Amino acid sequence: MSNEKQERIKEKVEEMGIFFEKAGYSPMMGRVFALLLLSEPPYQDFYQIQEFLSASKSAISNALNMLMKSGTVDYITFSGDRKRYFRVNIEHWLQDSKMRIKQVDSINRILKGVLEERADSGHLAFNEGLQLMIDFHSHLASGLERIMQEWDEKNEPNQAD
Repeated sequence: MSNEKQERIKEKVEEMGIFFEKAGYSPMMGRVFALLLLSEPPYQDFYQIQEFLSASKSAISNALNMLMKSGTVDYITFSGDRKRYFRVNIEHWLQDSKMRIKQVDSINRILKGVLEERADSGHLAFNEGLQLMIDFHSHLASGLERIMQEWDEKNEPNQAD
């Protein structure tokens, strides 16, 4: 890989790592995940990851263990090679994304319960803000449900086979 391309990937890993960090990953988890998304081939052994990120063995090990525990990353092996090669588990990532989308409805149920508990509150502006959030989540949930149905229909295996 040319130095120019390697520098470009390092910049992207850093940029994406910050995004994933804001989404709840530890800084190193975000960078490892970003690297695995950008890697060519789309799998890397432990030492390739460590070298690219210039991080300690324990930092890489902890990040990989957490990513594997969440199911976002898994590993493959090749016959005759004792190394484990880590990769993004696309199928699990897709299922996790779908599950998170479905949580919009759960959040809305919780907010409705909060608003019911606050029925006697003298802080009407706050309650109106909660109602606005409930309305937003209801609108979002109905649109997402339709989008998920369309996605599933478009991507389900052909039943005629």
